[in-house]
Parts: sequence; C-alpha cells; structure tokens
Amino acid sequence: MVKTVEAPPELHGLIESIEAKYEEIFKTQLEFKPEESRIRLVGGEVMFIGLRAIAIDLKKELDSVLGEAGRNLLIYRLGQSFGRAEAERLLPVLGLDDVVARIAAGPIWAAYSGFVRVRLLPGSVIEPNENFFLFYEHPNNFEASFWKKEGFSAQEPVCYFNAGYSSGWCSVATGIDLDAEEVLCEAKGDAACRFIMFPSSRRMEYLERADEFRNM
Repeated sequence: MVKTVEAPPELHGLIESIEAKYEEIFKTQLEFKPEESRIRLVGGEVMFIGLRAIAIDLKKELDSVLGEAGRNLLIYRLGQSFGRAEAERLLPVLGLDDVVARIAAGPIWAAYSGFVRVRLLPGSVIEPNENFFLFYEHPNNFEASFWKKEGFSAQEPVCYFNAGYSSGWCSVATGIDLDAEEVLCEAKGDAACRFIMFPSSRRMEYLERADEFRNM
C-alpha cells in the first residue's frame, strides 16, 4: 500500500518499490553520533532544521535586506540547491535508471524526510527532453501552513522553497534544466498549492498558460 505520494494507480507498484528502498536505507545507513555532533545518512552528514525557520524567519530576514522580489528569488534558488544536492546524493544509491522512477523518488523522499506530501495530477509528460511537464500539488505544505498560522495575508503564491526544491530534484533526475511555478496557493485562499514544472527554455510559454492550469 502506497504511504507517501498521491498518484495514479498505475504508479503504485513503482512507488511501493521505492518506498521499500528508502526504508532499507533508514534501517542500515542512518547513524546518530551526538558525541561527534553529527547525523550521517547515506554516508553524508545532515542536520535537523525547523521548518518555521525557512517558512517565516528566513523570509523575514531576507525581506528586510533584499525586498520581496529578491527574497522570493533567493528562497527559490535555495530550494533548488537543496533539491539538486539531495538528488545527487540519493539517486546513485537507489540505482534507478528509468526517468519515471527517478522523478518519483523525489516526492517519496520529500515525504520520508518530513518536507512535504506530493499529489501528482493527470496531464504530466515525464520524458527527459523539451516535452517534459509535471503537474502536481503540495497539499498543506509547510510554507503555506506557517504563513496562515502567523496570520499573514498573501496576494501571490508564497511557496518558493517548495517550487525550487522540486525543480532541483527533477533537473538532476532528468538531466535537463527545469523550472517550477506555483499557480495556486493555500496562503492566498486557494484550495491547493498547485505547481507546474517545465524546461527552463520554455518558461515564458508556460507562464502565458498559467490560467489554464489554475482552472483545471
């Protein structure tokens, strides 16, 4: 039974097999070494970071220095760097060659690592070329959730880290440069945080179609 990702039934078998790989990794390749102030996972060193620090505190600090536009771009790029780094670290260990499996491994890892749950929507084209398109939602994700809890209002989407992380992972998984754009956001009263992902070279084309994806 699938535990981590909301996906079409034809992907359930693949998702379950990748979930099993991650669970084996946590059993055999996770070490807590408080005497060294280290946590090691898959041979690398990791740390726990409170999600509120990214969703609220970091954004406040960056806003005071860079302004809203600069803050949003930096948070997006930060998310991309995290997503790329995790994909580069984990995909070789998972041993996945198929591009669909490599893409699916990202949302599954996001769930296991406490980051986000992903809902894959119909209409995606998962090919490692200029036709690539991913249509997905991050229900109740930490950026929108903390934004609402703090009582902030939003006129535009706020989940830049979510968008950046997913595009960073998928760029590594496919071998092509991808960008993601949030078209609906719970923080501004929408029913979901919905994203589209596309080749960076086709960015303007997809942004011009944003209303189409909002209304689907």
